[in-house]
Amino acid sequence: MRLSTQKIISSSLISFVVIFGFEAMIYILNLNQPAIYLQVAFWVYLYLMFEVVLLYDLHIRRPGSIERAKIKHAAVVNNTLRWGKIISSAIADRWYHLRKLEHIEHWIYFLFVPTFIFWSAVTLFYVNFGNLRLQELLAVLSSFAIIVYYWFIKEAFHRGKDVVDTDIFVALSMVKIYTAAILYAASLAILRYYCLKPEYFSVEIFCFSFLLIFQALYQHKFVNGKNMLIALSISLIMAIIGQGVYIFWGFNYFTASVFMAACYNLMWGLFHYSLDKALTKRAFWEILFISLVIIFMVVSVTNFKARILDGCQYYFSL
Repeated sequence: MRLSTQKIISSSLISFVVIFGFEAMIYILNLNQPAIYLQVAFWVYLYLMFEVVLLYDLHIRRPGSIERAKIKHAAVVNNTLRWGKIISSAIADRWYHLRKLEHIEHWIYFLFVPTFIFWSAVTLFYVNFGNLRLQELLAVLSSFAIIVYYWFIKEAFHRGKDVVDTDIFVALSMVKIYTAAILYAASLAILRYYCLKPEYFSVEIFCFSFLLIFQALYQHKFVNGKNMLIALSISLIMAIIGQGVYIFWGFNYFTASVFMAACYNLMWGLFHYSLDKALTKRAFWEILFISLVIIFMVVSVTNFKARILDGCQYYFSL
Protein backbone atom coordinates (compact mmCIF):
# COMPACT_ATOMS: atom_id res chain seq x y z
CA MET A 1 0.00 0.00 0.00
CA ARG A 2 1.39 3.40 -0.99
CA LEU A 3 2.13 6.05 1.61
CA SER A 4 -0.47 8.44 0.20
CA THR A 5 -3.15 5.73 0.48
CA GLN A 6 -2.10 4.94 4.04
CA LYS A 7 -2.23 8.63 4.98
CA ILE A 8 -5.68 9.04 3.44
CA ILE A 9 -7.05 5.98 5.26
CA SER A 10 -5.55 6.92 8.63
CA SER A 11 -6.62 10.58 8.26
CA SER A 12 -10.14 9.49 7.31
CA LEU A 13 -10.39 7.33 10.43
CA ILE A 14 -9.09 10.15 12.61
CA SER A 15 -11.45 12.63 10.94
CA PHE A 16 -14.47 10.39 11.46
CA VAL A 17 -13.76 9.69 15.13
CA VAL A 18 -12.73 13.24 16.07
CA ILE A 19 -15.47 15.11 14.19
CA PHE A 20 -18.33 12.80 15.15
CA GLY A 21 -16.87 12.39 18.64
CA PHE A 22 -16.90 16.15 19.18
CA GLU A 23 -20.42 16.42 17.76
CA ALA A 24 -21.66 13.62 20.00
CA MET A 25 -20.04 15.20 23.06
CA ILE A 26 -21.58 18.61 22.31
CA TYR A 27 -25.01 17.02 21.88
CA ILE A 28 -24.72 15.01 25.11
CA LEU A 29 -23.39 17.96 27.11
CA ASN A 30 -26.18 20.28 25.96
CA LEU A 31 -28.67 17.66 27.16
CA ASN A 32 -27.14 18.34 30.59
CA GLN A 33 -25.52 14.91 30.92
CA PRO A 34 -21.99 15.77 32.14
CA ALA A 35 -21.20 12.24 33.38
CA ILE A 36 -21.95 10.64 30.01
CA TYR A 37 -20.13 13.54 28.34
CA LEU A 38 -16.91 12.74 30.22
CA GLN A 39 -17.27 9.02 29.50
CA VAL A 40 -17.57 9.63 25.75
CA ALA A 41 -14.62 12.05 25.88
CA PHE A 42 -12.53 9.42 27.65
CA TRP A 43 -13.22 6.75 24.98
CA VAL A 44 -12.58 9.14 22.09
CA TYR A 45 -9.27 10.10 23.68
CA LEU A 46 -8.32 6.44 24.10
CA TYR A 47 -8.78 6.06 20.35
CA LEU A 48 -6.46 9.01 19.72
CA MET A 49 -3.85 7.35 21.93
CA PHE A 50 -4.31 4.07 20.10
CA GLU A 51 -3.94 5.78 16.72
CA VAL A 52 -0.54 7.21 17.70
CA VAL A 53 0.54 3.74 18.89
CA LEU A 54 -0.69 2.23 15.61
CA LEU A 55 1.11 4.77 13.42
CA TYR A 56 4.25 4.38 15.50
CA ASP A 57 4.07 0.59 15.42
CA LEU A 58 3.53 0.32 11.66
CA HIS A 59 6.65 2.31 10.84
CA ILE A 60 9.06 1.52 13.71
CA ARG A 61 8.58 -2.25 14.00
CA ARG A 62 11.07 -4.65 12.44
CA PRO A 63 9.41 -7.01 9.93
CA GLY A 64 10.30 -10.70 9.84
CA SER A 65 9.63 -11.72 13.44
CA ILE A 66 8.51 -15.24 12.46
CA GLU A 67 11.56 -15.87 10.30
CA ARG A 68 13.95 -14.74 13.03
CA ALA A 69 12.14 -16.92 15.58
CA LYS A 70 12.37 -19.97 13.28
CA ILE A 71 16.12 -19.51 12.91
CA LYS A 72 16.55 -18.98 16.64
CA HIS A 73 14.74 -22.21 17.62
CA ALA A 74 15.65 -24.38 14.64
CA ALA A 75 17.68 -26.71 16.89
CA VAL A 76 14.67 -27.73 19.04
CA VAL A 77 13.80 -31.32 18.09
CA ASN A 78 10.23 -31.58 19.43
CA ASN A 79 7.88 -30.06 16.85
CA THR A 80 5.26 -28.87 19.35
CA LEU A 81 7.84 -27.37 21.68
CA ARG A 82 9.67 -25.75 18.75
CA TRP A 83 6.54 -24.04 17.43
CA GLY A 84 5.59 -22.94 20.91
CA LYS A 85 8.97 -21.28 21.31
CA ILE A 86 8.75 -19.80 17.80
CA ILE A 87 5.34 -18.23 18.47
CA SER A 88 6.32 -16.84 21.87
CA SER A 89 9.61 -15.45 20.53
CA ALA A 90 7.90 -13.95 17.49
CA ILE A 91 5.31 -12.21 19.67
CA ALA A 92 8.00 -10.86 22.01
CA ASP A 93 10.09 -9.69 19.04
CA ARG A 94 7.06 -8.16 17.30
CA TRP A 95 6.27 -5.84 20.23
CA TYR A 96 9.83 -5.32 21.44
CA HIS A 97 10.03 -1.74 20.15
CA LEU A 98 6.96 -0.72 22.18
CA ARG A 99 8.60 -1.96 25.40
CA LYS A 100 11.80 0.07 25.05
CA LEU A 101 11.90 3.21 27.18
CA GLU A 102 13.18 5.42 24.36
CA HIS A 103 10.30 4.34 22.12
CA ILE A 104 7.73 4.87 24.88
CA GLU A 105 9.12 8.39 25.40
CA HIS A 106 8.91 9.03 21.66
CA TRP A 107 5.25 7.98 21.63
CA ILE A 108 4.41 10.12 24.68
CA TYR A 109 6.01 13.25 23.22
CA PHE A 110 4.07 12.88 19.98
CA LEU A 111 0.91 12.47 22.05
CA PHE A 112 1.34 15.83 23.85
CA VAL A 113 -0.22 18.03 21.16
CA PRO A 114 -3.40 16.02 20.41
CA THR A 115 -3.88 15.55 24.15
CA PHE A 116 -3.71 19.30 24.81
CA ILE A 117 -6.00 20.16 21.89
CA PHE A 118 -8.57 17.49 22.72
CA TRP A 119 -8.94 18.14 26.43
CA SER A 120 -8.82 21.92 25.94
CA ALA A 121 -11.73 21.60 23.49
CA VAL A 122 -13.58 19.34 25.94
CA THR A 123 -13.07 21.95 28.68
CA LEU A 124 -14.26 24.84 26.51
CA PHE A 125 -17.35 22.89 25.44
CA TYR A 126 -18.19 22.46 29.11
CA VAL A 127 -17.58 26.09 30.06
CA ASN A 128 -19.71 27.26 27.13
CA PHE A 129 -22.65 25.00 27.96
CA GLY A 130 -25.57 25.72 25.62
CA ASN A 131 -23.60 28.09 23.35
CA LEU A 132 -23.94 25.86 20.29
CA ARG A 133 -22.36 28.20 17.72
CA LEU A 134 -19.22 28.68 19.76
CA GLN A 135 -19.01 24.97 20.56
CA GLU A 136 -19.33 24.09 16.86
CA LEU A 137 -16.62 26.59 15.92
CA LEU A 138 -14.27 25.15 18.51
CA ALA A 139 -15.08 21.64 17.30
CA VAL A 140 -14.26 22.52 13.68
CA LEU A 141 -10.98 24.28 14.49
CA SER A 142 -9.82 21.62 16.95
CA SER A 143 -10.76 18.78 14.59
CA PHE A 144 -8.81 20.40 11.77
CA ALA A 145 -5.74 20.89 14.00
CA ILE A 146 -5.80 17.27 15.20
CA ILE A 147 -6.26 15.91 11.67
CA VAL A 148 -3.37 18.00 10.32
CA TYR A 149 -1.19 16.90 13.23
CA TYR A 150 -1.84 13.20 12.63
CA TRP A 151 -1.24 13.65 8.90
CA PHE A 152 2.25 15.01 9.50
CA ILE A 153 3.27 12.62 12.27
CA LYS A 154 2.33 9.83 9.86
CA GLU A 155 4.88 11.36 7.47
CA ALA A 156 7.42 11.76 10.29
CA PHE A 157 7.10 8.10 11.30
CA HIS A 158 7.38 7.03 7.65
CA ARG A 159 10.68 8.85 7.17
CA GLY A 160 12.03 7.13 10.27
CA LYS A 161 14.54 9.84 11.16
CA ASP A 162 15.54 10.72 14.71
CA VAL A 163 15.32 14.43 13.92
CA VAL A 164 12.06 15.74 12.49
CA ASP A 165 12.65 17.36 9.08
CA THR A 166 12.17 21.11 8.66
CA ASP A 167 9.00 20.91 6.55
CA ILE A 168 7.27 18.68 9.09
CA PHE A 169 8.59 20.73 11.99
CA VAL A 170 7.17 23.94 10.49
CA ALA A 171 3.74 22.34 9.96
CA LEU A 172 3.69 20.92 13.47
CA SER A 173 4.80 24.29 14.86
CA MET A 174 1.78 25.97 13.25
CA VAL A 175 -0.49 23.43 14.88
CA LYS A 176 1.34 24.02 18.15
CA ILE A 177 0.55 27.75 18.05
CA TYR A 178 -3.14 26.85 17.94
CA THR A 179 -2.49 24.32 20.70
CA ALA A 180 -0.96 27.00 22.90
CA ALA A 181 -3.88 29.38 22.26
CA ILE A 182 -6.65 26.87 23.00
CA LEU A 183 -4.71 25.50 25.98
CA TYR A 184 -4.34 28.95 27.53
CA ALA A 185 -8.01 29.70 26.79
CA ALA A 186 -9.22 26.49 28.41
CA SER A 187 -7.02 26.99 31.46
CA LEU A 188 -8.20 30.56 31.97
CA ALA A 189 -11.85 29.69 31.31
CA ILE A 190 -12.13 26.75 33.71
CA LEU A 191 -10.24 28.44 36.55
CA ARG A 192 -12.30 31.61 36.27
CA TYR A 193 -15.43 29.48 35.96
CA TYR A 194 -14.76 28.14 39.45
CA CYS A 195 -13.21 31.43 40.73
CA LEU A 196 -9.89 29.89 41.67
CA LYS A 197 -6.85 31.96 42.63
CA PRO A 198 -4.49 33.45 40.00
CA GLU A 199 -1.60 31.39 41.38
CA TYR A 200 -3.19 28.22 40.00
CA PHE A 201 -3.27 29.74 36.53
CA SER A 202 0.38 30.75 36.77
CA VAL A 203 1.37 27.21 37.69
CA GLU A 204 -0.65 25.79 34.79
CA ILE A 205 0.86 28.24 32.31
CA PHE A 206 4.37 27.45 33.54
CA CYS A 207 3.84 23.69 33.16
CA PHE A 208 2.05 23.83 29.81
CA SER A 209 4.52 26.28 28.27
CA PHE A 210 7.44 24.16 29.40
CA LEU A 211 5.89 20.97 28.00
CA LEU A 212 5.23 22.62 24.63
CA ILE A 213 8.82 23.87 24.38
CA PHE A 214 10.25 20.61 25.67
CA GLN A 215 8.33 18.59 23.08
CA ALA A 216 9.66 20.82 20.30
CA LEU A 217 13.21 20.47 21.62
CA TYR A 218 12.80 16.71 21.78
CA GLN A 219 11.52 16.47 18.22
CA HIS A 220 14.48 18.53 16.99
CA LYS A 221 17.01 16.75 19.26
CA PHE A 222 17.99 19.93 21.10
CA VAL A 223 17.49 18.66 24.65
CA ASN A 224 20.45 19.65 26.83
CA GLY A 225 21.10 21.49 30.08
CA LYS A 226 21.45 24.95 28.53
CA ASN A 227 18.31 24.67 26.41
CA MET A 228 16.33 23.26 29.32
CA LEU A 229 17.34 26.28 31.43
CA ILE A 230 16.17 28.63 28.66
CA ALA A 231 12.90 26.68 28.36
CA LEU A 232 12.35 27.03 32.11
CA SER A 233 13.07 30.76 31.88
CA ILE A 234 10.56 31.26 29.05
CA SER A 235 7.97 29.25 31.00
CA LEU A 236 8.58 31.41 34.08
CA ILE A 237 8.07 34.59 32.04
CA MET A 238 4.85 33.13 30.63
CA ALA A 239 3.71 32.30 34.16
CA ILE A 240 4.29 35.92 35.24
CA ILE A 241 2.38 37.17 32.20
CA GLY A 242 -0.38 34.69 33.01
CA GLN A 243 -0.68 36.04 36.55
CA GLY A 244 -1.35 39.52 35.22
CA VAL A 245 -3.73 38.28 32.52
CA TYR A 246 -5.77 36.29 35.00
CA ILE A 247 -6.23 39.29 37.29
CA PHE A 248 -6.58 42.22 34.92
CA TRP A 249 -7.88 40.85 31.62
CA GLY A 250 -11.54 41.31 30.70
CA PHE A 251 -14.23 38.68 30.38
CA ASN A 252 -13.19 37.51 26.89
CA TYR A 253 -10.69 34.75 27.61
CA PHE A 254 -10.23 34.02 23.89
CA THR A 255 -8.53 37.37 23.31
CA ALA A 256 -6.44 36.68 26.42
CA SER A 257 -5.37 33.35 24.96
CA VAL A 258 -4.38 34.98 21.64
CA PHE A 259 -2.35 37.57 23.55
CA MET A 260 -0.56 34.86 25.54
CA ALA A 261 -0.02 32.70 22.45
CA ALA A 262 1.58 35.71 20.72
CA CYS A 263 3.89 36.20 23.71
CA TYR A 264 4.75 32.51 23.71
CA ASN A 265 5.39 32.49 19.96
CA LEU A 266 7.64 35.56 20.23
CA MET A 267 9.91 33.95 22.83
CA TRP A 268 9.81 30.46 21.32
CA GLY A 269 10.37 31.84 17.79
CA LEU A 270 13.50 33.72 18.84
CA PHE A 271 14.72 30.69 20.76
CA HIS A 272 14.08 28.41 17.78
CA TYR A 273 15.91 30.70 15.37
CA SER A 274 18.89 30.80 17.72
CA LEU A 275 18.91 26.98 17.94
CA ASP A 276 19.04 26.76 14.15
CA LYS A 277 21.74 29.48 14.10
CA ALA A 278 19.47 31.56 11.88
CA LEU A 279 18.68 34.44 14.23
CA THR A 280 19.64 37.36 12.02
CA LYS A 281 18.64 40.97 12.60
CA ARG A 282 16.00 40.66 9.91
CA ALA A 283 14.51 37.51 11.46
CA PHE A 284 14.53 39.16 14.89
CA TRP A 285 12.70 42.27 13.76
CA GLU A 286 10.23 40.29 11.63
CA ILE A 287 9.07 38.01 14.44
CA LEU A 288 9.08 40.91 16.92
CA PHE A 289 7.03 43.12 14.60
CA ILE A 290 4.45 40.41 13.82
CA SER A 291 4.05 39.53 17.49
CA LEU A 292 3.70 43.17 18.55
CA VAL A 293 1.09 43.80 15.84
CA ILE A 294 -0.97 40.84 17.06
CA ILE A 295 -0.60 41.93 20.68
CA PHE A 296 -1.58 45.51 19.83
CA MET A 297 -4.64 44.38 17.86
CA VAL A 298 -5.84 42.13 20.67
CA VAL A 299 -5.24 44.69 23.42
CA SER A 300 -6.90 47.50 21.42
CA VAL A 301 -10.20 45.59 21.10
CA THR A 302 -10.25 44.28 24.68
CA ASN A 303 -12.50 45.79 27.32
CA PHE A 304 -10.51 45.27 30.51
CA LYS A 305 -13.45 46.37 32.66
CA ALA A 306 -15.82 43.71 31.35
CA ARG A 307 -16.68 41.34 34.17
CA ILE A 308 -19.55 39.09 35.19
CA LEU A 309 -20.80 40.55 38.47
CA ASP A 310 -17.41 42.28 38.64
CA GLY A 311 -15.59 38.95 38.62
CA CYS A 312 -14.49 36.75 41.49
CA GLN A 313 -13.53 37.78 44.99
CA TYR A 314 -9.81 38.18 44.32
CA TYR A 315 -10.55 41.26 42.19
CA PHE A 316 -11.73 43.13 45.26
CA SER A 317 -8.48 42.53 47.09
CA LEU A 318 -6.38 44.39 44.52
